[in-house]
Amino acid sequence: MQFSRTALVDNIESLTASCSWDGDIAVAKIESQCEDFDDVFNGRNDAVVYVAAEDVKTRIVKSFPDKSIDDLLNKEYEFIKQDRSKALPKSVLKALDKAKSRVELIVEKIREREEPVEVKRDTPSFPYPSGPRDYQKQAFENWKGNKQKGLFAMATGTGKTITSLNCLLEIYNRRGYYKALILVPTITLVEQWEVECEKFKFSNVIKVCSKYSGWKSAIAGLRMQEMSSSDNKLSYIIIATYASYVRSNVFLELNQFPKDKLLLIADEAHNMGGGQMASRLKDIKYARRIGLSATPNRQFDDVGNQMLMSFFGSEENYTFEYSMAEAIEKGALCRYCYYPHIVKLTRCEMQDYNDISKQIVRLSGRMDEDSQEILKRLLLKRKRIIHKAANKKDVFEEIVRNRFLEKGNLKYTLVYVPEGNRPDDQSADIFDRSDTIEDDEDTLHLIDDYTRIVRDMNPHIIVRQFTSDSTDRDDMLEGFAKGDIDVLTSMKCLDEGVDVPRSELAIFCASTGNPRQFIQRRGRVLRTHPDKHVAIIHDLIVVPDNCFDAECFAMERNLVESELRRVRDFALLSENLNDTDNALEDVLNHYNLSIFN
Repeated sequence: MQFSRTALVDNIESLTASCSWDGDIAVAKIESQCEDFDDVFNGRNDAVVYVAAEDVKTRIVKSFPDKSIDDLLNKEYEFIKQDRSKALPKSVLKALDKAKSRVELIVEKIREREEPVEVKRDTPSFPYPSGPRDYQKQAFENWKGNKQKGLFAMATGTGKTITSLNCLLEIYNRRGYYKALILVPTITLVEQWEVECEKFKFSNVIKVCSKYSGWKSAIAGLRMQEMSSSDNKLSYIIIATYASYVRSNVFLELNQFPKDKLLLIADEAHNMGGGQMASRLKDIKYARRIGLSATPNRQFDDVGNQMLMSFFGSEENYTFEYSMAEAIEKGALCRYCYYPHIVKLTRCEMQDYNDISKQIVRLSGRMDEDSQEILKRLLLKRKRIIHKAANKKDVFEEIVRNRFLEKGNLKYTLVYVPEGNRPDDQSADIFDRSDTIEDDEDTLHLIDDYTRIVRDMNPHIIVRQFTSDSTDRDDMLEGFAKGDIDVLTSMKCLDEGVDVPRSELAIFCASTGNPRQFIQRRGRVLRTHPDKHVAIIHDLIVVPDNCFDAECFAMERNLVESELRRVRDFALLSENLNDTDNALEDVLNHYNLSIFN
């Protein structure tokens, strides 16, 4: 191996010595090297350019074009100025001396045409002249007072990204360097964080995810620079997805930077409390840590919640908390009007719903394993009936039509549609494991139905589906922000962190029971924008028709009550609380419920 910069940083050459008897870490390194070797020689490494032998000559010609006369003359001039008395034969020196005066004259004229350009590196600074907001300053002070650890519970849209990067900026202002590892759930967020880093004038950003193949050599080069830096003040930011970070080889690579100097920022930090990330927490030793989430609490996961609180040094309370109510009051989020719409089940849906409910009642007292497994499937089956209620599309169409008649367009509208396929097969076996909410590529997705409703409203309406399969999501978000795309229909992809500040109207058609999703979706549409003053939220609430048997009434009352928890949270912060009370009056009276309790 050549110990040159090109070999160490740009090429894939490497020199590694690992002993399998040194433990699990060494074994993992060996396995990683074997995997990399196989990938390279089997043509699977995206960082390697594979060239056929017959193409080598053509590739050389294309890659190394002829030099310009100015480049050659400058090179020759620099060569002539060197001490050549011991390096060259006399005959060569004599020939060079003859050409010296002519070369110097030509080079002098070249330099007369070109002024030297001084390259200035931008100094990191806060991106807005007004500086950080008071609550962002307070977040830093709380974090600093907590030994530079903290879990920030901040409402969606209040600037969690800026708040954490301001902490990194404060480190730079005090120490003269910045080093950060930022973890995010999606590739879209990798790119959004990069943009935010650029606003702070942070440079030397490396992106680690499946979309970018050159990160390995970049990380290797960064580690070499870190090791050779005498004052250890090299500045850099690494942005990685959780999915990439948990892989053994990546985890080893990204956990070898200075433990006492690097700041770990975990966006949507609730993701760290479960799955593979939870098992990695004990091996992450970076002293500086910030966790960001609008909803840090993991539903029904006390163990995961405790792990998160402990990891971020927030044993009892969040290090900093900024609620949605406070954000709206202080203008960090815009005000909104909330309109719930009652959706009734069809006759067939109602029949299935009642049949399943009766089976649930009969099984609810049994504690054996088989009964509990059947009960779980029945509850899921019944939830899907609510989730995919056919009448949702009629109510949705009415909402869209009224909005179009009122505004003359549907610009800046987000639609969250139910996940999965059309509920065409009502006779499916309730014990069939394949009957899940997830998409089936062989059937027509529900998102197509909702998209078609919007498109058929008017031929001039531009509507796009924003899904995990979309390859141009950045372009879609940009087109939406500019008004070139009127409506985005989505399932889950707009839940975490995606920045759509221009959205003015959100329609929630998906009846998910996860409070985190609704909190994040509400935050999407409440982001402030100079041309937006009040946001509008329409929420489709599916309730069983009022014709239950007595044995099911208590269970259905609990179901409706759980739906009302979301309605209450949305309504109490809205500008039109009375409208919610009026819309739900019949349902509330029937079940003897109140949105205020």
